[in-house]
Amino acid sequence: MEWNKDLATGVAEFDKMYPVMIENVNALLRQLSASRSVTDYRRYLDAIKMEFIEMFTYQESRMYQQKYPQYYQHKHHHEQFIEKLDDISDQFSSDYFGSTTAAQLENVIKTWLLQHIFMYDKLWGQYTTGKRIRVRQ
Repeated sequence: MEWNKDLATGVAEFDKMYPVMIENVNALLRQLSASRSVTDYRRYLDAIKMEFIEMFTYQESRMYQQKYPQYYQHKHHHEQFIEKLDDISDQFSSDYFGSTTAAQLENVIKTWLLQHIFMYDKLWGQYTTGKRIRVRQ
């Protein structure tokens, strides 16, 4: 998963934060794929979840301050993703890693993040900046 200019939301501070968060998540995914125990796997998955929670919390506080009209829908989409990560974590027991491998988890994250940026964050960027943002087809 890599940041590129097509993912820009138009909100400069978030367009600077996203690449850092994505790199952090990528590093954690590499560690997760090398882990050999359920405990390590859960620890890295929890760290990935925290990366997203920190970003979401900050975004939501900004949206709330701006009285963003789509705040609750946007926040709900964030919450659904965190629940999805929790569901994946719950698949693992001490004897069973579950069917979700690190590569599958990376695909879940990448798919969700791209959808979220294009369907939610870019709209927020338009609201914040007052500029129409080009959305990739």
